[in-house]
Amino acid sequence: MNKISVLVVDDSPLMRKMIADILTNSGKFKVLDTAPNGQTALQKVESLNPDVITLDVDMPVMDGFTCLKKIMEDRPRPVIMLSGLTQEGALLTIRCLEAGAFDFVSKPLGGLSKDIEQVAEEIIEKVTEAYNNKHRIALKKFVKTQEIRTELLKPSAIAEKKTLISGRPASSIASCIVGIGISTGGPVALRQVIPLLPSDFPGTLLVQHMPDTFTKAFADRLNAESQVEVKEAEDGDLIKTGRILVAPGNFHMRVKKDRGYLKVGLSKEDAVSGHRPSVDVLFKSLAEEVGAKTVAVIMTGMGRDGATGLGMIRHSGGFTLAQDETSCTVFGMPKVAIKENAAMEVVHLSKIASRLISVVNQKK
Repeated sequence: MNKISVLVVDDSPLMRKMIADILTNSGKFKVLDTAPNGQTALQKVESLNPDVITLDVDMPVMDGFTCLKKIMEDRPRPVIMLSGLTQEGALLTIRCLEAGAFDFVSKPLGGLSKDIEQVAEEIIEKVTEAYNNKHRIALKKFVKTQEIRTELLKPSAIAEKKTLISGRPASSIASCIVGIGISTGGPVALRQVIPLLPSDFPGTLLVQHMPDTFTKAFADRLNAESQVEVKEAEDGDLIKTGRILVAPGNFHMRVKKDRGYLKVGLSKEDAVSGHRPSVDVLFKSLAEEVGAKTVAVIMTGMGRDGATGLGMIRHSGGFTLAQDETSCTVFGMPKVAIKENAAMEVVHLSKIASRLISVVNQKK
């Protein structure tokens, strides 16, 4: 079996060596070379033609975001970003994902060998998955389509609608609630869904597999270009019409009843289906607390998180959707849900928003 060829790009000589050693020692990869900045990386991409690139976000001479855009324009291929755990780094990482990066790994604080070893398994897994899904890099066209669409949403109009939304009461127990579960490829895919939802869309709960620090930047980014309010959830937040609550990194999110209204509850219990937050945790609570008034969709991502919960929602009388294979960055989570007959419909990414709007109107 041929090894997956990789170019490692990082401004730290120590980090370049550590990442290269992690990949080489796994036995699955051949590290062709390393580069200290984006400018040098572009030259080496041209000459070496690697299968996958690991790319640091914050570098001198040419940063990772600028380098990534050039790669995706000229020689598109899977790119895994490596990002520091800062709010500025988080926002730039989200922009990198929107620009076509396959996924990212957050660097642990420190920088010593024992620190980077904490994410060695994650680096290996994500580089492998990026290579296995290299044929899906064409999905970058969705970003351009979305940029065109969001230009149609005037900021003044969005601000006015959000002012109206803020005064609406929380959803009662009888109201329709929407659940969304997503992982790898989420920031790109959700820009094809969330900005297209109307300001009176039912209260929505969203689990995106993402570390803490990153989920707030992710929610803020979506909020800036959407008609609905999008915010990182806080314990006890009301589920309201026109509001999407994003599970914060490292917290499970559930629905709970409180004096005739629905709120979210956050907890740090053990990971479920390998994740915290877990889509299964959210979907199970929706099945139990909202039941037939639930509309849920499982979208692009690795693994099987959410498939069991989606099945529970279907059995409780709710309506369930799954993203189709052709439009997924990784056809993992939806594939399992479809195989287990948890999804009532399989929908292309470009149709998810309109289908959700249609179904929730029927549920009202």
